[in-house]
Amino acid sequence: MRSIKNHLSLILALSTLLAALQSFATFTQVVNDYEIALGDEYSIVLVAKKPLELSEIARIAPRAVALEAIDSALVLDEVKDALGDDNLAYLKNAMPHFYSLRLSSYPSALEREDIERQLLKRDSIVRVESFAKTQDKLYRLLSLIKTILAALAALMLIVTSLLIVRQMQVWRFEHGKRMSIMAIFGAPLLLRSATLCRLAIADSFISTLIIGGLFYYFSADSTVKRILSEMGLGGVRFDPLVSLPTLFGAALAISLGSVLFVILKPEEAQ
Repeated sequence: MRSIKNHLSLILALSTLLAALQSFATFTQVVNDYEIALGDEYSIVLVAKKPLELSEIARIAPRAVALEAIDSALVLDEVKDALGDDNLAYLKNAMPHFYSLRLSSYPSALEREDIERQLLKRDSIVRVESFAKTQDKLYRLLSLIKTILAALAALMLIVTSLLIVRQMQVWRFEHGKRMSIMAIFGAPLLLRSATLCRLAIADSFISTLIIGGLFYYFSADSTVKRILSEMGLGGVRFDPLVSLPTLFGAALAISLGSVLFVILKPEEAQ
């Protein structure tokens, strides 16, 4: 019963840590996908006195990848019946040029303000419209949550590492007599700590399966997909072939590192 309790303590600590790390990785993926989608859909509207070329805009905004002229014929078609041919021709010549400027990626608020400021310095450009207030609110919220998750994952790493080290100390105490006898007969360090390593590997494997199963279910859940879709976000991707080895490697690094720390500490103290 005590052995089971000890295993559950380590599995719970490792699972908590892996859940925090995978949550941060998953949310980062969602934010990155949203940023890419914004970059693909987002454009800045330019109003200019004369025709513009992408090359001259790219000198101001290096992220600029496409500059498309917006056809003013749609606007003129709506008013052509109310105007004569002469007035229509005059209006057509007097109308400014409209362009849609696309960037390689979605800019931050500061970057966008700088782009607008630089563009408006040109005499040929009379107005710049970025249309980004709605996107900014959600993007800033997602970025804030991402930062909070990163801080939480770092804090969880510290706390769970201490708990895991404590559990390894308990296991070392339980197997201390056998390890001391092996040391007397000259057994190397790795052989003496083999039992602790096997326990750490087994619990790391179990923790990985638990968290991997939870996130796989989470990524496939229709309710989660619907909620994210309504928010304009892409789905949660969880590739077992990539994520499970990564989670297992993280769990092994923490647990085996804790084993070595506990085994080496008494020798350093002597």
